[in-house]
Amino acid sequence: MLLERVLVGVYLAACIGIGIAVSKRVLGSRDEYWVAGRRIGTVVNSMAIMAALASGGSIIGVMGLAYAQGIPATLALFGGAVVGFPLASILVARPLRNFGKFTITDFMSFRYPHALVRYLVPVLIVAAFTIYIVAQLKAAGITAEALLGIPYNTALALATLVFIIYVSFGGMVAITWTDVIQGFLMLFVIMGTALVIVWRVGSPFEIMSQATAVAPELGQVANRPVSSYLGYFIIWATAIPVIPHIVMRVFTARDAESARLSLNLSMLVYSVMILAAVLAIVPVGRIDFPGLQDADQLFLRVMETQFPPLIRGIAVAAVLAAVMSTTDALLLACSSAISHDLLGGLLKGRASNRTMTLVRIGSTWVIGIAALLWAFSPPELITEFYTAGVGILSASLFVPTIAGLWWKKANLAGGVGAVVSGAGVYILVQFGVIDIGLAPVVVALFASAAAMVLGGWFGPAESTEMVERIEALHG
Repeated sequence: MLLERVLVGVYLAACIGIGIAVSKRVLGSRDEYWVAGRRIGTVVNSMAIMAALASGGSIIGVMGLAYAQGIPATLALFGGAVVGFPLASILVARPLRNFGKFTITDFMSFRYPHALVRYLVPVLIVAAFTIYIVAQLKAAGITAEALLGIPYNTALALATLVFIIYVSFGGMVAITWTDVIQGFLMLFVIMGTALVIVWRVGSPFEIMSQATAVAPELGQVANRPVSSYLGYFIIWATAIPVIPHIVMRVFTARDAESARLSLNLSMLVYSVMILAAVLAIVPVGRIDFPGLQDADQLFLRVMETQFPPLIRGIAVAAVLAAVMSTTDALLLACSSAISHDLLGGLLKGRASNRTMTLVRIGSTWVIGIAALLWAFSPPELITEFYTAGVGILSASLFVPTIAGLWWKKANLAGGVGAVVSGAGVYILVQFGVIDIGLAPVVVALFASAAAMVLGGWFGPAESTEMVERIEALHG
């Protein structure tokens, strides 16, 4: 395993090197740290957006989910993400880029200026994204353990240390350039593996035919409510337009048109990669490994048995790339939620630039270490786990964001009610306090929309000044 370890070591050292190299330029400027100076081009941004979404869940978790619950359930979940990209392009890319701030909380607290929004939104982001980060760390740990022979906990600690260092010192600039490299590496490994399998076994139709003959459940709808599939789809379709680490990438674009085009290009690349994984790699893995105890091990077993050490080393680097390209963006979003959204207003005018820099770095380390400690006892089926976490952001942010940008009757009462009811109902349904036979996100989005409509109809009308400022964002 020496060759694999050397390849991974070089890759991790390069990530740290990028973070340190740009730190002098980045640490003294909020624009550079949070949104890379707002000058990222379309191609670079599209690959960075794809890499930010194509997480360890997309390489490890998507195949594990398809193995355990069948391909239809998996395509429902990731089909929602594919739909979410053009929704984001149409609904939020132009006005949010023209808004020109740093985070989704900046927009929400501007549109609905209330303390509850200012503080609840970043708290929800930190909670949801810590769950998301834990899922990514599991992917890194099981990959290093299976293909490098490094103990799970040691691999977790090493991976966490690397991404904390380059995120805390390099900010969005370091994340952008590492994500571009990581995105190309992921694409190369997944597409290359799928092509090799097709060359050896036959077309995807032949592969699927062989796999479903052995395991018919792979192509069947699992024995679970249809509402769960709908929930998968809706969570990701509504998350992409408002999820903080994607919104921050919108703010990095050079202009509104570049932001829109970047989202659409990233959707195309993401779709091809996911389909290759699900329709070529998963069926072969299901035939070769019919009794896996941990479904998330599928891709690792395929790589371990089908390819030589050099390719396995590149595959480990690709999985770590998938983990880190998402985790770094999640970590920066958590850091911004704490140091910019929660503490920024309190410390403004009271703290020096040096102090604010230390707060940004410190919050990154706190979140990273907290996620590491949680990941020592990882969940099963990481894609399901982090999707549940993302659901609370979809439930609480989608309606007030879209209505705040497009509905003239949207007002403070409706916005606050939409955020609170969406988050509250999602939690109650997710944990079984309320059970009406529908997916949690469906019930929560309905509650959020109802609160927005009731507030808009019966609450105080929005000021003319606010309406004019929102209209200007669409220009």
